[in-house]
Amino acid sequence: MDHIRGILAAVPATWPSTKSATNAYDAAIKQHTAMLVKSAAEIRAAVLSNPEPFLETLDPSSHSIGYLFVLENLLEQFDPASPISQAAILDKVVEFILHFDIVQIRYYGQPMLALLEKIGSGRLFPPLVAVELLSTAILRLDPSGSLFTSTHFLLAKLAYNTNTVEAALQVLDCDILLFPNMGHSNDGKLLCEPSIAPASYISTQTGLTDTIRQSTVLEYDHIRGLAYMSSGKWSKAQAAFEKVISHPSKDKGVSKIMVESHKRWVLVGLLSQGRSPTLPYYTSGPATACYKTTGRPYINIAEAFSNAEAVKLRSLIEKSTLIWEEDGTSSLVAEVLSSYQKWQIIGLRQVYQRVDISKIRTMTLNALTGQPLANDEEVLALVNQMLQSGMLHGQIEQGIRENYLSFRENEDAMCEAEFAKQIAHSHHTIDLLGNQYQLMNERLGGSKEYLKHVFREQKRADKDNTDAGVGFDTQIEDEDLMAGIVPHT
Repeated sequence: MDHIRGILAAVPATWPSTKSATNAYDAAIKQHTAMLVKSAAEIRAAVLSNPEPFLETLDPSSHSIGYLFVLENLLEQFDPASPISQAAILDKVVEFILHFDIVQIRYYGQPMLALLEKIGSGRLFPPLVAVELLSTAILRLDPSGSLFTSTHFLLAKLAYNTNTVEAALQVLDCDILLFPNMGHSNDGKLLCEPSIAPASYISTQTGLTDTIRQSTVLEYDHIRGLAYMSSGKWSKAQAAFEKVISHPSKDKGVSKIMVESHKRWVLVGLLSQGRSPTLPYYTSGPATACYKTTGRPYINIAEAFSNAEAVKLRSLIEKSTLIWEEDGTSSLVAEVLSSYQKWQIIGLRQVYQRVDISKIRTMTLNALTGQPLANDEEVLALVNQMLQSGMLHGQIEQGIRENYLSFRENEDAMCEAEFAKQIAHSHHTIDLLGNQYQLMNERLGGSKEYLKHVFREQKRADKDNTDAGVGFDTQIEDEDLMAGIVPHT
């Protein structure tokens, strides 16, 4: 047993700090993983016969590869007759996710991904725990969360399907800036180098992600939109769906998921802005033309909503009940209908600083009935609901004979602490974008397609004084997005 334990723990305990130490560390970890593979059968027999001593003596933060090797064998199948309980094994899985060494695991990516997929299956842990573990693992491997992986997709599906979206927001809220390089890295750096970027070690080559396809990216953002929608985060839902509907597509095609996202994008746009949203200027012509046809019932609703046509809005919604049911948007359409009067009330801020409750009743309509509310008490209850939810900024003032709604001045102004927090976040975002921009330049510099493009453009520039490099993102295939070349969107 001591011999087996020695194999599992045979890896340097500290990160390298010099070039020579880095080379030695890289060689030591590779030798360690090779020995594990060579002795796999012997280790497996020892672990399955008496697993507890190995899990108790190995440290997941120092012996991450060996620890994961033990967990692999124990998780292949839960055996009720095992010397260690299933609950104890799952406790060790949690401990591993919280403490694994982020450098060592770069050399053992496929088993790590397999563990994350087992967690994401929902069969090992309750959904909330599984979502939290996946989120933790993603952000430990890449603290920025900006490099898209197959685990992101797994997390989004699990969180949405099990109604545990809040636990996944720390990952879902991250802006995706890069996609994994499906080929070999060109930077020549070792996996254990401290300065190495996540895009250089999170790839199909290292095994830390599965293959990413265009459909995976589209579905991920669609699910994000649905997840935000389910928790009433309308602005975030709109931004997520907008990524789908404006996604560059090959051969001018428009996929079904893009069409479905557009329908929901129109509705959540009404809920988040109170008016019909406008397609991004970079949406392709074929997609724009397609949406005008497939999304016509939704566009009609948006136009009636924006033009303050309550009776027409209700009529359009009632006439197309079967469409909402077939599209699965019935509850969202009902939400739009119920929000109509709320947005009318918010719109009064453009005219009044303070307005009578009775005047609100006469100036706004309930789209459910096409009529004003029955009495001032119902209006007051609606306004209070909007104030409590944060949808409306203001306060109720009581007069001698009348109640008033006083709109809060400078509602967009932030307190000093909020302003400082926003500035700090902006600085962090700028620094992150700067690092990603530098990395992208390096990766483009090693791209044969890009270099050929620059050469062609340089020759053209000599003739007509145009800038070399312009237009490259319009010439690459959309599959290049999956190869680490990200066009501007």
